Amino acid sequence: MQKILKVALFLDRISLVSSKVSMIALWVLSFLVFGLSIALNFSYVNSKLDDLSLYCFALLVLLAISHTLKEDKHVRVDLVYAHYTQKTKVMSWFFINLLFILPFSLIMVKYGLDFTIQSYKIGESSQNGKIPYYFIFKSFVVLGFVLLSLQSLSEILKAFVKIWQKSYAIPEDVYTEESKRIKAQSAKMQ
Repeated sequence: MQKILKVALFLDRISLVSSKVSMIALWVLSFLVFGLSIALNFSYVNSKLDDLSLYCFALLVLLAISHTLKEDKHVRVDLVYAHYTQKTKVMSWFFINLLFILPFSLIMVKYGLDFTIQSYKIGESSQNGKIPYYFIFKSFVVLGFVLLSLQSLSEILKAFVKIWQKSYAIPEDVYTEESKRIKAQSAKMQ
């Protein structure tokens, strides 16, 4: 079980790195929006700024999805979920990740990779032609869903350990000293 938890914690670290990169994207997006608002106030239209702000926002969202899943900050139907016992929550979380999130993410990776490769082969650029190498932006979709797949796998492993040990406590109770060290590191980074 310790090895399974170590793998899950390693996958959690990947999600932590992606969240830090998405914070950089947030800063870049802030500057782009500021530049765009100034350009609009002075009647200066620059479609590159429009495109860059859109793609930067996409990067921000796609990189933050896995971290949101890790931190359990995603949207769910809390009206129903609040009445579940801890055991039911763990079991449902295990099956939701196993049957829905992971397969959907892998499907998105497969088809997103096909679209990215096709975009690279034809040398696709943005609709207005201002931004070349459009495949880079399409690869963000693949990257975001790869990260989501890895985080979903981590959630499956953590739920499996809880089910196996019949310990349906909140996630922090399942972690070992290794996870406490990782959490302390992430707190220092913030």
